[in-house]
Amino acid sequence: MRSFWIFGNQLSHDLEMLDHVKADDVIVMIEATSRAMWRKYHKQKLVLIFSAMRHFAAELRDRGFTVDYHEADSFQDAWNDHFSRFDPEAIHYTAVTDEPMERKLKHFGDQHELIEHTDVPLFYLTKQEAVDTLGSEPWRMDRFYRHMRKRFDVLLEDGKAKGGKWSFDADNRQPPKSGLTFPPAIHFRPDAITTDVIRKVETTFSDHPGQIEPFAWPVTRDEARRALKRFVDERLETFGPYQDAMLTENPEMSHSLLSAAINVGLLTPHEVIEAACATDAPLASVEGFVRQILGWREYMRAVYVALMPDYRDVNTFNHERDLPGLFWDADTDLNCMHESLKPVVERAHNHHIQRLMVLGNYATLFEISPQQTSDWFNEMYIDAYDWVVLPNVLGMALHADGGRLATKPYIASGKYIDRMSDYCKGCKYNPKQTTEADACPFNALYWNFIDKHEERFSNNQRMKMMVRNWQGRDDDVKADILAKARQTLTDSP
Repeated sequence: MRSFWIFGNQLSHDLEMLDHVKADDVIVMIEATSRAMWRKYHKQKLVLIFSAMRHFAAELRDRGFTVDYHEADSFQDAWNDHFSRFDPEAIHYTAVTDEPMERKLKHFGDQHELIEHTDVPLFYLTKQEAVDTLGSEPWRMDRFYRHMRKRFDVLLEDGKAKGGKWSFDADNRQPPKSGLTFPPAIHFRPDAITTDVIRKVETTFSDHPGQIEPFAWPVTRDEARRALKRFVDERLETFGPYQDAMLTENPEMSHSLLSAAINVGLLTPHEVIEAACATDAPLASVEGFVRQILGWREYMRAVYVALMPDYRDVNTFNHERDLPGLFWDADTDLNCMHESLKPVVERAHNHHIQRLMVLGNYATLFEISPQQTSDWFNEMYIDAYDWVVLPNVLGMALHADGGRLATKPYIASGKYIDRMSDYCKGCKYNPKQTTEADACPFNALYWNFIDKHEERFSNNQRMKMMVRNWQGRDDDVKADILAKARQTLTDSP
């Protein structure tokens, strides 16, 4: 007999590997405590993975597969038990992307025969195809995205971009309006399996961060498909224009909340994109959503595969300050940070602009260690995996790779946050002030960053205007701003 190993982020009935399982073969699934302890993962992330694994194992048994499911301290303990009972001639597995797991698999392969299967349809591209599609540097997501649209015939008419444009990003940046409401996302009540997992996590991982209840994420394919249907039928229309907006006490807005289900395999990116493209939602909304998955998701994974393992250590700006404790409890009087961190603590999630333009912006301007920042993202988000966190945080949010992934650092002053949210109305700091006592800290720190790196960005097409703006200011004004920035850094936790 042969063993077929399925990991906790490969919970798809469409795995190519399953086509090779015969009647006397055994599927192995391991709920390993030590794997969960690699990092101090948010409690809700642990609940999602363990519950989804248990549900998936039950579904496989219902389909007639033999499943050897282990709750073990480590993968090795589980395999020792499995080998003592089954003694498989070979171990089949679906290719993994996360480099730490790949290293462990290589070590495991020194002792056992391993046979790798493709990870499509968990992604559109295999790892080698992803690297090949990147091509030679400089890499650009827009070019990658156009190639993907053409290759997979997505939103095309007669081979050209539907609607005459490859990107409708300019239509999807509307600030929030007074009285703006959104159709609610579907939330799920924990069943007996999930309730049991919640008890386990609360007991075994009591020192892990985050709140554990209410837990409302989909943990089965059926629930994930219902969440997808709710999104494309009722929420996709308003996702597009307001995807960059932020609202107090409304962290979900019209965001899909599907990334966790996609990243554990409950939904495939193919079916999600097909569902979005089949709706009557405005083209700008559909294209904006498609770009996140077919463009951004595949591009981030491709960059990760191409640059690991060295990529995890990038630190172009030599930022070394420690990540402050407010990232774990949202206890801060900077309201945009409080409102962006609160849903992470409560539900292990917030949307991409909160991640990029508030939290990432803070980490860059406050000169926080990129590695501490990416570790926090990896631990705290329900949809986080090494392959998506490192390029998204180190490359896109922090520009710590010096521009290999993105052309500019995504930094902003308090004026941007004020324009794209209602956060500043409830804040003690004034986004219109720079050096005054109540000035928003982001303002002076923004110009401090420009000052420190003006030579680097003076010829950057997307940054040089701001560099020239800074260079043209009066020396006394610049000195006051830099003094305010230094004081802000000194006073910050």
